[in-house]
Amino acid sequence: MIISHARTEDLADILALEQAGFEPAEQWSETAWAEELANPDRHVVAQLDLDAHVVGVATFSRVEESADLLRVLVRPDARGRGIGASLVRAGLDWAAAVGAHQMLLEVSPENESAVGLYRRLEFEPISTRRDYYGPGRSALVMMRTLAADDAWAVA
Repeated sequence: MIISHARTEDLADILALEQAGFEPAEQWSETAWAEELANPDRHVVAQLDLDAHVVGVATFSRVEESADLLRVLVRPDARGRGIGASLVRAGLDWAAAVGAHQMLLEVSPENESAVGLYRRLEFEPISTRRDYYGPGRSALVMMRTLAADDAWAVA
């Protein structure tokens, strides 16, 4: 499989991942994803299968010395194969290469597989945001410090 920059042509595949991965109230809209793909301040990467269909996508942003992991989606039948980890590593590489010193993310503490993935990638919990996902639904905020050697794969 190939990791590449996500393109506008990938929008339909990305929306299918949204529908498969999140409850309707938590899904990003077609407009939101179109804006994400068009925004020069975002780094959106996709992992493609041999037929050039998106099996995973992740989007990142950076403000000064801090990068944010905004979203990771992996097709349900492709989970557990390291796709999410590969996408996050690509974002870590990008963030270090563009001068970020840390990456932050928010994740539902109930999403045990995602929390486990982030812990394996050396993210540490730093706080909780109450009601982040709605009333009674908090987010775990995690952070990872970036080092210069995190940028090995980015030219």
